[in-house]
Amino acid sequence: MRRRITALALLAVTALAPALVTSTPAHAAPTLQMVYSYLPYDVCISFGQSGVQTGRWQTWWCSTHYPQTYPGYYTYDLWAYVN
Repeated sequence: MRRRITALALLAVTALAPALVTSTPAHAAPTLQMVYSYLPYDVCISFGQSGVQTGRWQTWWCSTHYPQTYPGYYTYDLWAYVN
């Protein structure tokens, strides 16, 4: 009796293995995106940290943006590798 149960369990696992392997979705690689632009520095940092906490990205940074319309006033762009 124990051999029959083992044989049936092995048969079930063997039959389901291809279905389990093909049903798993392939994870796409994160893509680099400018998520927000024209932000004040503290807002850029806050948005970057909140993106990590919510799982939207792991790697992010703020880059300086010098808009032509506001001379002498720097803004920041938030870049991230979005999942």
